[in-house]
Amino acid sequence: MLQTIRDHTQGWLAGTIVSVLILMFALWGISAYFTGGAASGIVAKVNGVAITKERFALSYEQARRHLQNQLGAGSPISSKQEANLKDRVLKELISTEALKQASIAQDYYISTLQIDNYLESIPEFQDNGHFSLAKFQEVMASSLYTASDLLDLIKTTLLIAQPKLGIMLTSIAFPDEINNTIALVNQERQFEYLNLTASALKDPKVLNVNQNQVTTYYKEHQNEFKTPEQVSIDYVELNLKDVLTSIHPSLEVLKNYYNENINSFTQPGQWKLHFILIPISDKSSNKTGEQRTAEAEAKAQDILQKIRQGEDFEKYAKQYTDASLQGDLDGWLSVNQLPTVLQKPVLGLSKANLLAGPIRIEQGFIILKLTDIQETQVQAFEQVKDKVSETIARQQAEEKFSSMRDQLADLTYEHPDTLMPAAKSLGLKVNPSGMFTPDKGGKDISANRKVREVAFSSDVLTSQNNSDVIQINPETAVVLRVKSHLPPALLPLNTVSKQIQDRLIADQAKNALSQLADEISQKMQKGSTQAEITQTYKLYWNKVDYIGRYSNKVPSAIIERAFQLPRTQNSKLSFGVVQLPTGYAVIFLQGARDGVVRDQKQFDLFAEQIQNSQGVLEYELYKQSVMQKAKIKMES
Repeated sequence: MLQTIRDHTQGWLAGTIVSVLILMFALWGISAYFTGGAASGIVAKVNGVAITKERFALSYEQARRHLQNQLGAGSPISSKQEANLKDRVLKELISTEALKQASIAQDYYISTLQIDNYLESIPEFQDNGHFSLAKFQEVMASSLYTASDLLDLIKTTLLIAQPKLGIMLTSIAFPDEINNTIALVNQERQFEYLNLTASALKDPKVLNVNQNQVTTYYKEHQNEFKTPEQVSIDYVELNLKDVLTSIHPSLEVLKNYYNENINSFTQPGQWKLHFILIPISDKSSNKTGEQRTAEAEAKAQDILQKIRQGEDFEKYAKQYTDASLQGDLDGWLSVNQLPTVLQKPVLGLSKANLLAGPIRIEQGFIILKLTDIQETQVQAFEQVKDKVSETIARQQAEEKFSSMRDQLADLTYEHPDTLMPAAKSLGLKVNPSGMFTPDKGGKDISANRKVREVAFSSDVLTSQNNSDVIQINPETAVVLRVKSHLPPALLPLNTVSKQIQDRLIADQAKNALSQLADEISQKMQKGSTQAEITQTYKLYWNKVDYIGRYSNKVPSAIIERAFQLPRTQNSKLSFGVVQLPTGYAVIFLQGARDGVVRDQKQFDLFAEQIQNSQGVLEYELYKQSVMQKAKIKMES
């Protein structure tokens, strides 16, 4: 079950954890939540367990930033959106707490080893596919998040996942459900249809528009015939690459950095290992778990003793192996690439042919043999000088970029009607753009959607203020102001007269075809045959043999309407009308037959999809039950 949980939760759990960590880099003033400080208030209690204001504030800030990214930079979040967001975040926190408590009450359990294993499987904490303690410590050191808080997050998520996956993966799809679904989804229908376009009208001359109608439409719909609003902007651009070119660290600085970070330029020791794995016998025997474990350990000790007395290690390695573990122990391995339980024993192996074990692991007892070793090597300064220079230059450039970004924000705010003071102080150029609309930019910076949104915002366009700093990407920041503005202008009637005339004629044709479709439908309702319809209107039916609802042989609108028609019974006609981009269609259903599957594989696919749907429904019912039983108290 644990492996199943790991497979199903790896993506979204790891994503949640990393999202929280990234957010923590930017937040301030909320460290009390993570360091165990006293709560400043409570927003709700779930069965007596408090949800603090700090916890709510963090979750809300995450959700608010996500919403802001969806809306785009410069787009304000309305008070209604904020209220809805706060309500949703609080409900999610309450739901999470209630589901966690329900899992614990039902005796679900997550061990420390399981949490550690899951932590090590998160890609953001890995190097070359293996858990890296250095990478983990680097991430944690850069955040306000503690390791214990992270482990608690993993534990909570896995606790909630256990009943969820237990319900979803044990749902049942009964044969009748599967067969009924196949019959409906794979159903095929046979029908005929009339395609009613402008050419179907008996008297096309009815489609006639005079100048008075054109003029009247023009006066009543003037907003439709205006040029789009346009602006051009001036902007200053702060770019990390430009800052980087001005950074030239001295040799002394390089050497100091090298000496202070010597571990970063050290090639860690590596080992090549062979192993023997003595598994613990399965539960089919009548022995207890302790007895089976003791037997496996005794057997491992016996084999180790025989090898030390001269027997061939490889003979036992071929007899006692494990394919899943083989992949983890192949090739050259550093200590961080080894399973945690093996790291200390391997560090004690200093030369080839030394043995370690037996060591208790999840699969049983393992005996290790060192076949080769590469000692730790420190790279000389001259070898890594360029790398050190790039690293320091990058760090200093990022610090300078951040400082200049703050100055840019301050100066453009202090002088809201000009960019010149900021440009002069920071050594930047004021760049112009071409004219652009809200929906379409040019080949310059206006091609960026964020820039266009900010340029047409009320504060920048109407109030004529400098914009806030716009983060185009992690290495580029921009502040802009409107240079020129062309408001929408009404186009002259003579330039849009033909456009209006075509639109009015199209509307007339649409109305005439709608009436024709209704007329034909009424005649069929009264008993007119297809042949009579053809003779009266000189229209011909398109015949469609049995096809499925997802066929592309016929326009999708026609197929959709054909499958909405009731199946014919007692010789009753089944027909309907559907609007198309080019007109209308009258559809006459002739027959329907239940769907089938081609082979067992397709049947199994339907069964799996139905089972998944049932599982989702059953889990939602479980959640509702948990929430109904929970005692939730909202604090003012």
